[in-house]
Amino acid sequence: MAKNKKRREVKTRSDLFGFLQNQMEATYDDLLKKKKLEYEGNLVKTYLFEVDEPEDMGDSKGEKRYEEYLKYLFSVEKKDRPELSIYRTEELGFYEVVLNDRGNEFVIYIDTATNPRFWMVFSLSKSEGLDSWFNAILKNKPDFDFVWLWPDFLESFQKRGVARGFGLDYDYRVFEKSEDVDTTLYLKMQLWGGSDTADLYELLSSSEKFSSKVVLSKIRFKEFREDGILDRFALEDIKYNGKFTTRGTDFNTHLSIVESLRKSYERIILQIEEKYSLKWVSGTGEGYNLEGYALHFEPAEGQIIPIDIFYKQVFNGTEPFRLMGFVRQKSETKIVSDVVDLHTGGELTFELYPDLITLYLGEGTCGNSIARFFTNIQHYFDKSFSVYADNGDRLFTL
Repeated sequence: MAKNKKRREVKTRSDLFGFLQNQMEATYDDLLKKKKLEYEGNLVKTYLFEVDEPEDMGDSKGEKRYEEYLKYLFSVEKKDRPELSIYRTEELGFYEVVLNDRGNEFVIYIDTATNPRFWMVFSLSKSEGLDSWFNAILKNKPDFDFVWLWPDFLESFQKRGVARGFGLDYDYRVFEKSEDVDTTLYLKMQLWGGSDTADLYELLSSSEKFSSKVVLSKIRFKEFREDGILDRFALEDIKYNGKFTTRGTDFNTHLSIVESLRKSYERIILQIEEKYSLKWVSGTGEGYNLEGYALHFEPAEGQIIPIDIFYKQVFNGTEPFRLMGFVRQKSETKIVSDVVDLHTGGELTFELYPDLITLYLGEGTCGNSIARFFTNIQHYFDKSFSVYADNGDRLFTL
């Protein structure tokens, strides 16, 4: 897209949603006529991001300094210095952001108002460029994180509509360097079709040999508008990092899907932060009581955690875990480590055993970081983990 192309003027969310509705219908009509479409080319895309705004930013959404914060957050450092422009709209907390990168223009619309922590970002720009942009932000901006949708969450959420396909993504190769092993280290596939794709997923998931490697990374389902009119629907793709891609004829149905998922996800994250983080509170008299509970990540019976290599690969400060560990105690059967979450700077303590991982959350720990850890150990190590707290609660259940 040419850099000097006239910018579409979007003043409100209603303006944007009307435009996206028209674009969604036109694109779907084009798809039906041509029977094919450039990969996610002009499809409506919505991203959910978790943003840890500085405390003093909450009341400045209509001010210049908030625009400067957005410019910091969404800028990327490259040799050719991509140009980033921030445009304020008529609605508080709703912005248009344009990135010009070597003649390619990427336009996003950011809603920071409806939820100050879990932002919605809308776009029609090409997926490849958007994904590259957001991944670069993730690596360099500690304020910014994806939402992390673990496989059971995706499987459960797909049931709100009619199944139309799924994607799998499992990669154990980071933990096993030898190629001379008699097991599958890497499994990636996508299958789109009819409602019978749910039967195939169930078949793969129940396989004795493959069940722990059938790790859901993407779902597709068809959802009709609430009034039941059959020609008004959204055909929705949802990826485990909070990316939504939609086709169909009804943008409001798409928006309802995104809002519903955000609400469910936020409820679980807040529960982790409020109920399980360890904190000292005033007790009776002059004493203090320790509140909160340790969390335990338990693999399936017989699954052994190679704690040395697991520690080296997970707690080295790199993507996707973003956790930096500092060993406090180590033996052949136990590693105790202080860990810093590179997203928020939160402090955690991990204990690694061959059959269990125990986590102690410091006060103020970001629950999104726990979802990140849980989701990615399934994609890169083993799907079979269950999570429970010292008080008997089961976590990450819907």
